[in-house]
Amino acid sequence: MGKTFSLASLYDYIADSVRRIDAVRNEAEEVEVGFNSAYVEFKAAHDAQLERLTESLVENPERMGAELRDRVTGRLEEEKQAIAGRQAELRDRVIPEAQAEADQALADGQALIGRLRELNPELNQREERLKKQRDELESALEGLNQQIRRLSGCFVVVFNFFKISRLDRERNRVLGQLDGIQQQLKEVREEWEQAQEQIGAEQTALQAKWQDLTLRVAQYQAELDYLSDKASREALAFKRATRYAIDHLVEELPSASPGVAEELDRMAELNRQTDAYEEGLGAVVSLLALLVGISEGLGRFNESVKGLVEEQRMHGAHLPKLSVSVPDNVLAFHEHWDSLAKAVRDDRHLSAHPADFVAAVQPTIEQRLDERDIRAMFEALGTALQRATASWKG
Repeated sequence: MGKTFSLASLYDYIADSVRRIDAVRNEAEEVEVGFNSAYVEFKAAHDAQLERLTESLVENPERMGAELRDRVTGRLEEEKQAIAGRQAELRDRVIPEAQAEADQALADGQALIGRLRELNPELNQREERLKKQRDELESALEGLNQQIRRLSGCFVVVFNFFKISRLDRERNRVLGQLDGIQQQLKEVREEWEQAQEQIGAEQTALQAKWQDLTLRVAQYQAELDYLSDKASREALAFKRATRYAIDHLVEELPSASPGVAEELDRMAELNRQTDAYEEGLGAVVSLLALLVGISEGLGRFNESVKGLVEEQRMHGAHLPKLSVSVPDNVLAFHEHWDSLAKAVRDDRHLSAHPADFVAAVQPTIEQRLDERDIRAMFEALGTALQRATASWKG
């Protein structure tokens, strides 16, 4: 059946839908902040318990109990393959590439030194040549000054006026040349200082890079040496398999030794809580991405409606008033924003109970906000507007 809107009322309807979507978005962002804060806290407790329990059981595997031991054993082969893959990666790619990069950094640094050495004699020759020209000009200037002084006595200055004028013009010419030489000397020295500063900075950066790469090569080599020892590989595989089994524990294992069972129960609870927050974070991120996309898309659509409203206002005498028939699927799509905002409004409760948030928003995401529904809503709006404006074109 749908609903008929004027252009102005359609604009208001879309703008109101955007406001309601943004209200949901604001509430969801509050929940996201709470999730992130709680997740950091739970993850820190989770990782500390995981590391502590892994180390304890690796040192005393007899305390695991049959169920956990079977899970560790079932994981061992996969961990051995992963370690073998890492060993090959270090040997065949990681170490050679890091070493080649370190060698290149060293070669680049040596090339910079060579550039500076080449530049030094070139600039030095230019400086010496300019200094020689400066000395010659200063000598010429002194000679001209002496001539002018001899011709400028009290009794002879009038008779030597033209000679003095000629000498003074020559003196000014020499002074101009001397100023030019001084400027060139300044530029040569500045060029040398800039080259030293720039190349020095590049050398410092390359040296830091080479040191970092050299350290990394040493660390990679130490890791490869460790993995090259059979006993070390087996010990590492057992530790990794133990960590994996504990990290994926979500239920009680009563066969574990007294004391360990309680630790495993605590680990299982932390795993469940951490998984719940990860699921909650995934849900809120998905919801926010959908809301942002829909809000921005509607905003762009409403800019087109606004343009049509303005065109109708300006040319109303020559254009018929438009009515836009919006279909039911569009109206239904925008009906649930208020209820969704209400469902995610209690950010304090939801931040502490991520499963409740997932239960509140997941049906909406899956049943009302999937890609097909969003595309159908926008296509229906666009089609309705095109049909309404067809009379203008005709």
